[in-house]
Amino acid sequence: MVKALFVNGSPRKQWNTAQLLQKALEGAQEAGAEVEMVNLYDRNLNYKGCMSCFACKVKGGKKGVCSFPDDLKPVMERAVEADVLVCGSPIYCGYPSANLRAFMERLIFPAVNYSDFRSPVINKKKRSASIFTMNCPNEEMYRANNYHILMDTTAHQLGMFGPTEILYSFDTYQFNDYSRYDAAMLPAEHKAQMHETRFPQDLQKAYELGRRLLEECKEL
Repeated sequence: MVKALFVNGSPRKQWNTAQLLQKALEGAQEAGAEVEMVNLYDRNLNYKGCMSCFACKVKGGKKGVCSFPDDLKPVMERAVEADVLVCGSPIYCGYPSANLRAFMERLIFPAVNYSDFRSPVINKKKRSASIFTMNCPNEEMYRANNYHILMDTTAHQLGMFGPTEILYSFDTYQFNDYSRYDAAMLPAEHKAQMHETRFPQDLQKAYELGRRLLEECKEL
């Protein structure tokens, strides 16, 4: 059976990023995939980024997968073996979340081939995508703030495993009660309206993304 792994790089397990990933998961599941969601901020998932142990480069060793012995090791093995991989994160200070960046280091570096940079070590080709959520109101402002330089560069690294793409969700709703927070630049009524009108459209796009990725991975 085709395996699809969804990686939530947000510390919030029920909010925007998680909801979009869940919809993508449902799309892939209904299209016939065996699915799994991993929350990188789970308290029982203790890990760091690349530890520079170079075990993935040792001659005769296991190539293409991070083997550092911590809580992320089994997740990395499932990510490498997945046919579909979807990672999600909010924007934090112009970057993906710290935990997703650490995950990406551990995923990408073992695939880098020190003997031939043009030929990455790929145990299984896969269809992949990144889902990014943010306060930024639209793609024009996203690019004006240069978010695409760091966010999109991180996402496009997944392209070494096969075709990849990005789904953006703009102007997202952050709080249940905006009156509790110092957030004068974020009009509560506008945010609520976007959550009621635009966000459902993003959820539908995520669902369609999950279904499409599953179908397209069969063509790799």
